[in-house]
Amino acid sequence: MLPRWVKVGVVAAVVLAAVGYWAKPYADDWWLARQACGGAMPDEAVDKLIPGDKHLASDYEYVSKELGAYSCALSYGDSYRGISAVGYTNRDSQDLMIKRAFHDGTGRSAGALPEGLPGFDDEAGVRLLLTCPSLGKDAEGRPRRLLVRTSAERGVMKAQRDVFLRTAVALTNEASKQLGCGAEPLKAPARALPEEPKPVSLSAAAGTACGWLAGAKLPKGTNWTVSIAANDAAPLSRCELHRYGDDDVAMFFNASYGDWSEVPFKDAADQRASSSVDGWVTLPLLTAEWGRAKARCDAEAANFEAGSRNEVPGIKGPQLRALLTAFAQDQVKRHGCTDLALPGRELPVPKR
Repeated sequence: MLPRWVKVGVVAAVVLAAVGYWAKPYADDWWLARQACGGAMPDEAVDKLIPGDKHLASDYEYVSKELGAYSCALSYGDSYRGISAVGYTNRDSQDLMIKRAFHDGTGRSAGALPEGLPGFDDEAGVRLLLTCPSLGKDAEGRPRRLLVRTSAERGVMKAQRDVFLRTAVALTNEASKQLGCGAEPLKAPARALPEEPKPVSLSAAAGTACGWLAGAKLPKGTNWTVSIAANDAAPLSRCELHRYGDDDVAMFFNASYGDWSEVPFKDAADQRASSSVDGWVTLPLLTAEWGRAKARCDAEAANFEAGSRNEVPGIKGPQLRALLTAFAQDQVKRHGCTDLALPGRELPVPKR
């Protein structure tokens, strides 16, 4: 017969083993969360962006200063779902990443970020674009930049917008540090902006990137409101005009900064205008319902557009050109751009 102390010891060992077996997944969770993305993954990201009934499965981090590439991920369950960030300082990879955000046009589906954050959000996540003073300029004289896209499951990104944006800021700062960008760390905002900005009166837009509309010559007899998706630090700005009480967009004004913007604007020109002039899709253009102006900002292209979703009484080519001019001039002043080029005579709409 075994002595009592041996029996107690065996029982205790079994209990400890059972407790250890039960606790191991939680210990693994803690370790993976601490390691993820160089330790930069915020605690709230794990708490809010990972389903509570799922255990973490793996973490991953890759850094190559030579290739100008950074990536990291924290996944859960038996899939690769979770939180990830991908960043590049090389221009080709940046252009490919940012063009994918505009596969359906010139940026009217992109959302604004709070003032001071140089980026935008869309259905694929948050994209932040930093200028890298430590990396100098490229062969074409353009400041080198870092573009980082942070992603999670779409439903989680929508339900936890505040937490997700703060996570994107944290991971972008880590990518900047790892790649030697030299940018000042971004400050995480307390809250994200609403997914759909609420229209406000033109007077309430004073001081914003859409404040110029208060002095613009708009058709009379309509109480106009404007939804503002603009941020002077961002590569995009958008102002959308509404008739009071109507959610439909009557007119839109978009600005895009960077050589990457040439491709979506070429596509927009090809769809909306027609000309026999060589290279016309890259030039300032005007039709009865759409116009494009151009400028140079930080040694890169800037594109500005104005247009209407449906015919707006009192707005045709000349009136549209005046509004496009006012918008582009305001943007050029805000961003310190040069060489503003405005459209000339009205072009015909292409026959399809």
